[in-house]
Amino acid sequence: MPDEELGTPGHIFTWVDVDAHLAALAAAGRWPEWVLECDAFWDGLEVTVAPDASQVSALSWLSEVFGVGSLFQDEQPLLRLDDVPGRPSTRLLPIAVHRRDVEKPRREPRWRERRIVASLSEPLPRPGAPFAGDVRVAALHSFKGGVGRTLHGVALAEALAQRGGRVLLVDADLEAPGITWMFGAHGRRVDFGYEDFLALLHSSENGRPDDAVRLGAAYLPNQMMGNVIVMPTRRSLYDIAPPRLEPTDLLTPDRSIYYLTESLAELADRLGARTVLIDLRAGSSELAAPILLDPRIQRIFVTTVSSQSLHGTVRTIQQLGRRAPSGADDPASVAVITQFREDGHRELAMSAATRLRDAISGTLERLSPGRDDLITDRDVTLEPIFSVFQDRLLALPESWEAVTDLVRRQHLSETLASLADELLPAPEQVRQDHPSDGGAITIAVQPDELAIRRNHLTEFAQRLVYAETAEDADFLPTESLRNILTSHRTEPPLCVVTGAKGSGKTFTQLQMCFRHTWRRYADDVGVSGVTLDAPLAPVLVSKHLSDSARERIDEIQQGATTDGGPGVATQLALHDLVDGALRSELTNVEWRRVWLTCMARVVGIDATPADVEHRLIEFAAENTRIFLFDGLEDLLQDLLGNEIQRQALRVLLIDCIDWLRSLRGRPLGLIIFVRRDLVQSAIRQNHQQFFARYSDYELKWNHFEALRLALWVTQRSGALPELTADQVAAARNQSLSTMLHPLWGEKMGSPRSREARSDGWFLAALSDFNDQIQARDIVTFLKESAAHSAEDVRSSTRLLTPAAMRKALVQCSLDKIRAITEESPQVGAILQHLQSLPAERKRIPFSPEAVELTTAQLEVLAANGVVFREEDEYWIPEIFRHGLAFKATGRPKILAIANLVRQRNNLD
Repeated sequence: MPDEELGTPGHIFTWVDVDAHLAALAAAGRWPEWVLECDAFWDGLEVTVAPDASQVSALSWLSEVFGVGSLFQDEQPLLRLDDVPGRPSTRLLPIAVHRRDVEKPRREPRWRERRIVASLSEPLPRPGAPFAGDVRVAALHSFKGGVGRTLHGVALAEALAQRGGRVLLVDADLEAPGITWMFGAHGRRVDFGYEDFLALLHSSENGRPDDAVRLGAAYLPNQMMGNVIVMPTRRSLYDIAPPRLEPTDLLTPDRSIYYLTESLAELADRLGARTVLIDLRAGSSELAAPILLDPRIQRIFVTTVSSQSLHGTVRTIQQLGRRAPSGADDPASVAVITQFREDGHRELAMSAATRLRDAISGTLERLSPGRDDLITDRDVTLEPIFSVFQDRLLALPESWEAVTDLVRRQHLSETLASLADELLPAPEQVRQDHPSDGGAITIAVQPDELAIRRNHLTEFAQRLVYAETAEDADFLPTESLRNILTSHRTEPPLCVVTGAKGSGKTFTQLQMCFRHTWRRYADDVGVSGVTLDAPLAPVLVSKHLSDSARERIDEIQQGATTDGGPGVATQLALHDLVDGALRSELTNVEWRRVWLTCMARVVGIDATPADVEHRLIEFAAENTRIFLFDGLEDLLQDLLGNEIQRQALRVLLIDCIDWLRSLRGRPLGLIIFVRRDLVQSAIRQNHQQFFARYSDYELKWNHFEALRLALWVTQRSGALPELTADQVAAARNQSLSTMLHPLWGEKMGSPRSREARSDGWFLAALSDFNDQIQARDIVTFLKESAAHSAEDVRSSTRLLTPAAMRKALVQCSLDKIRAITEESPQVGAILQHLQSLPAERKRIPFSPEAVELTTAQLEVLAANGVVFREEDEYWIPEIFRHGLAFKATGRPKILAIANLVRQRNNLD
């Protein structure tokens, strides 16, 4: 506090004012050297002076600093507290003066230290060493809330992640957590939060963070978003009560005063993160003090140009400069000025920058004599970062993914590039001369060679069309598979993987099983940092598997059994167990035990529903397994009309997962592959909430992944030997489109024609009006297109000819209608009605009257992506139109309608 503010206090109402005034004098170095400690309490003031000092001197000094007439002597010295103006005060605070030496007190990183001693005028003790592993720790602070601190923290984390650095992002705002809500809204489960970390540190008996670091390193990898490991404030969003523990609770005599920051650095080092970003509580809060008052921290102050925000930020920086100045090896503080308009606030922003630069300069150690040459360097280093006002940043979306997408689109990470470079220098850009950089591949082969390549594609795609015949194939990692693994790096998953018929559920389960363990599967998907090596135990599988696939599943099940067990139950035995239960009337608990019995028997436990829970608890005490379910539609064939079947599936999806989650340490995992429509039939209330919980794992193909799948199938078949698997995996955006030119050409005609681009036509032709595209449709399309192209020798520069691609749509459409009819009999009945119409009435666009459909029926079709309404007319997507034998009036407007649908769905 500046000296000019340290005159006689205006009012002394309570002991709190006495305490505050004496602390301010101590911080300003305004105590006599013989005054050692002052402690004010509700019932008195105690002053400790050196043994050679007198009580008279102490009282004289108190009279001077509190004002004339503030002290008087009765049986003991008394300090007058203020009363109503004009009335002699009878509110008195007794004074006791002690003459003795005191031990040098322990200083602690608090805004208000507990003991008021003369050494408050000195900086806090400096840390003894850099952070473990040379981890960089940065903390974002703002004096006021609502200035964009959290948003810029997320943007900085993204900027660091884009540079290839792993980041530990900590939400340390224990009263108004923002990152925690973003992460929770994304649907990700939180296993480990900042409050857990604090509690583990607090319970440590030896002053070491071993348990906190070990458990954090075990659970936090499951909360990784790309290269950002998120540590939310707490595990539950429903808990909005004040924190049970605060960072200052860790400041006990047996621990370092920098225990918290050093422990966070150790945790980051164990996680392989080079940077820790901490989003702090706004204002002068003790929740932030132990972090801000560590001079090794890169302090990042976020403020607007408003007077209150700016003034509070400057005063905070000045306090830090006095209490914890930055040393020669410490990072200088950084200011970020936000929410100003260049056209109206430029002068205010420049003035704010000057004040902030001067304040931060005061936090640095003074330059050595003769080093004036470094003044300019220091000015450049201290220059604030300007983040101009952007309308779209005023109302932030809810989820993490949406916020980070907004950050990228608004280039907010680029605004913080200089700060990101300081925290983690960007790696050198290495140019790779391969097609994924956009280089085109061309083919020009002889007719015989072209026919061989087309035949390779036809045969390989034929094997892939049905997962039951594709057990020897490799697989293409998709975003949903990566999401499952990144969320469960260290503990078994408990999740439901939904998808439409033909989305790849059985194929995914088989490929997972064939890797035997969770870690081997992660290696093949390309997700690093998965330490869980749990064996995979398939429980139920599709009844349509080929003999060779079933033999491999039997071998995998044997490998997952316990030693000395009775052997694995056969699929027939498990089906009999479930069929018997379906003929009974069971409670939810009894159904849960039936499903758990199935799991127990595939790992060699000879359990019954009566004892299965006890037997699995015993097994889980020493073993870990991940159970896999598929083929549920083989068992539950009448979900729409049978409540017992709906109950059975509902218990498996909810109750069994909840029971396994209740096991201490969660040693047993469960992944259920199930058709989306079956889930909707079983969970009729709150099914949208259920789908949202597992939305990251749903098997669906966005347009980018659909194109990659087409390229992957072609490369794997040997039809494009010029490509490597690594090039397919590395392809991005435009380069992917270019790499597909040898497959189907640039356009559906000559490159100079006005025909549609081939990749756009492909996506529009195979997508429904919900913008969904299925893996089986893609593979069927490639098979049929290659087969129809086999005899065409006119085109030697593309594998698939435009004419063949258009013919292929017919078979794809018929297969699609067959699949959706099996999946949803209600939709199937409406489609059969459309197929039965006379040819003259099969025209698109159509009116409801022309096809004799009610509004309710059209709403059912629209919900399933089969029709789209434009004004008073309806359209059918190509993937259904051909199988229904509808004709278009004029040339089919595939791309035009598809683009209109995408605009209506806000997908552009």
